[in-house]
Amino acid sequence: MSTLFDPFTLKDVTLRNRIAASPMCQYSAVDGMPNDWHRVHVPALARGGAGLVIVEATAVSPEGRITPGCTGLWNDAQAEALAAVAREIEAAGSVPGIQIGHAGRKASANRPWEGDDHIAADDPRGWETIAPSAIAYGGGLPKVPRAMTKADIDRVRGDFVAAAKRARDAGFKWLTLHFAHGYLAQ
Repeated sequence: MSTLFDPFTLKDVTLRNRIAASPMCQYSAVDGMPNDWHRVHVPALARGGAGLVIVEATAVSPEGRITPGCTGLWNDAQAEALAAVAREIEAAGSVPGIQIGHAGRKASANRPWEGDDHIAADDPRGWETIAPSAIAYGGGLPKVPRAMTKADIDRVRGDFVAAAKRARDAGFKWLTLHFAHGYLAQ
């Protein structure tokens, strides 16, 4: 157990200990914009002593959000708001990290407490989903996504690159890519 509290260095990033606060979706953003909830809650994890605090799965594009309440990093205003979160994490002694991703066929879903299923087709809060193939995820996510074209692949790849650059410029020192449990991998 003694190594748990020892510093850990990876390349030029040193964590004060080996405790990491994993990215946890908050579903509290509006139009991808982090707000006071994020500026208070996420840095509190750093004040709790974690060596690394990773901001929730953050969409690289509007259609890449899991839900309407997910944070985004597809524009400079979002990057500026997330920079404030990164500064607070760092001020509390932790390394600021962020997870970026694209929900693919699992996008356009309701928040968990609203049903955790796809937003109805006639609901204006929803959006078109994309995936490598036009096959629904299944279960409570029955929406059939549009199969991606080569142009879609190029655009989404560019969205990941742009979001990663915005994250770096916003002060995040650790980046994870969300490619798990059915999300779009690049």
